[in-house]
This record gives sequence, C-alpha cells and structure tokens, in this order.
Amino acid sequence: MWNNLKQVKIGKWISLLFFITLIYLLQNSYFKLKTWLTDEQSLPLTSLILTGKTEHVSEDSVRSVLNDQKDRLNFFTLEIGQIQLQLESMPWVYSASIRKRWPDTLKIHIVEQSIVAVWNDRALLNRFGEIITASPATVLNKYVALYGEDEFANEILTTYMKINQLLKVNNFKIASLRSDKRHSSDVVLKNGIALRLGQEQKLDRIQRFLSVFPLIQNKYDVKTIDYVDLRYDTGFAIGWKKIEAN
Repeated sequence: MWNNLKQVKIGKWISLLFFITLIYLLQNSYFKLKTWLTDEQSLPLTSLILTGKTEHVSEDSVRSVLNDQKDRLNFFTLEIGQIQLQLESMPWVYSASIRKRWPDTLKIHIVEQSIVAVWNDRALLNRFGEIITASPATVLNKYVALYGEDEFANEILTTYMKINQLLKVNNFKIASLRSDKRHSSDVVLKNGIALRLGQEQKLDRIQRFLSVFPLIQNKYDVKTIDYVDLRYDTGFAIGWKKIEAN
C-alpha cells in the first residue's frame, strides 16, 4: 500500500517536472523565434519595387523615407502605416499603397497629385481644388494661373472649369483667372485680351463675348484690345492698349 502511494507521488512529480520543462522549452523557443523574426539581419527587406506614373516623385525620395525606418527594415517589423503617412505627406504624392512580398521585397505604388492650376504664383491646385504646397517654378507655363483667397480655391477652380469649357469650344485659351473677395472675376486669354466678368452671370457674359467677338474681329485689330468689359446688363465696353509715343 505504502509503495503504491509512493509510486503515485513520484509519478506526479515526474509529470509536473516534465510539464514545467515543456513550458520552459516552448517559452524559450518562442523568444528565440521572435528574436529571429524581428532581427533586421534575419529577414531584411533588400528590394524596392516602385510603381505608378511618377514625374515628380523619385525613387531616391522614396528611399529617403525608408531610411527613417532603417532599424526596422525587417519583413515582419516594418511600420507600413508610418511609411504610408510619410509618403503621403510629400507635396507631390496624392496616395501611396504599400505591400510586402516574401521574402525580401517592398512594393510601393505612388499616385501623384493631378495638378490643374498654379495657385497665386506660390502653390498648385489639384483637380479637387486642394492647395498643394509644392513649388510651381518648374510648371509655370504648363498650367493656368488662378488667383484668389485660399478659402475659395475650390470655388474659383470650379468657375475656371465652367468658363474654360465654353471658351475652348471656340478655340480660346485662358492664361489666368483672378477672383477677389467679392467673387468678381477677370479672365485673361492667351491672346492677351482681358475679360471683365464681374460677380454675376459669368457664363452668360462669356456667351455674349463669344457671340460678338467675330464682329469685333472684323472691325478692329484684336492685338490692340486691352480688355472687354462685360459687366453690363446689355452690351459691353472695349478698352484699348496704350500706344507708347516714340
């Protein structure tokens, strides 16, 4: 009887010892595996694939963002969310999507800002009317120049797009559009003629200009016209360029 109890107690101690040993081994293996997985030297990301139509975002600028994560360039520990935020904070980047591809590749797809105008000669506007704090120096002659209060940027862009739609059908191109605090607008065409539109009925006034321009063109040298003032209920006024005396 005593021997049987003694054998049972020994068996329990052996089972307990085995269980503790097993837990220790599993825990030790877990920490070793975790250390290996999170060690940059174990599974480093060594390849970058950059996709998307990029004109102003270079691979070097993307790599500079990755360099901020140089201590975490591991397949499992890379902070994708942080990198995405940093990339999308770059002026020319509209959106960035990031994917990891086993075992060592990072794939980044960049969508650049869709620029439609230069804003106040100091920034750019995208197609959503958002002000982009990027230098317009390299694109000054590529986009229309818009001027106005920052808070009305989207409204001014919408006005430009509506007016431009009417004018381009008749082969007129807009060089600039300016809108003041009272929402009064002036348009300068690429042929040098300024159209004074005022605050209201801007599209109707553009239509009036289009209907009378052939008559003006037949009667006058359009190169001598400084502006056409359309801020009248009916009719218009023409201002002439000053001729410098020799």
